[in-house]
Amino acid sequence: LYVNAALLGLAELPGRVIAYLLMDRIGRKKTFILSMILACICMFISIWDNATNKKIMYCFGKIMTGVLWAVIYLYSSEMYPTKIRSLGAGMGSASARVAAFLAPFVVTLIEVNTSLPYIIVGTLALVCYGVFWFLPETAGKDLPQTIEEFENLFHEPEKKYKPEGGNEMAKI
Repeated sequence: LYVNAALLGLAELPGRVIAYLLMDRIGRKKTFILSMILACICMFISIWDNATNKKIMYCFGKIMTGVLWAVIYLYSSEMYPTKIRSLGAGMGSASARVAAFLAPFVVTLIEVNTSLPYIIVGTLALVCYGVFWFLPETAGKDLPQTIEEFENLFHEPEKKYKPEGGNEMAKI
């Protein structure tokens, strides 16, 4: 039990590195969308596959979870205007805690149908993907200072993100 928990915790580390590299190259929004799609695919493959493949998909999904958490924490801090930034980050963190509280109850639905937890989590991930699709890219933009600047993020035409000066990690 403890070995599995340790291995799954370690599986998120490559996700954080992947997130850092991708966010720098393709932006936060595309990194989130790509990771969410891959996580959804892992969930839906787990419905029909054998036990070994389910474990492999679960570990790969855990890596994608590491990517998603890194993107969400950075994105949420860049998204909100200065006056409500801490409130927005707090609401996001509180929502994550509620979801973490409800997760064990979703797992118990395996007694009703073995595929039901995978279907619920995969469907919720697709809903998150759909909502995130309409949010603006924040990479390479100034942080909004006012509510008006925040609203302007949604009205600016979406530009292809190009990092300035290349990979920041390479400069260190």
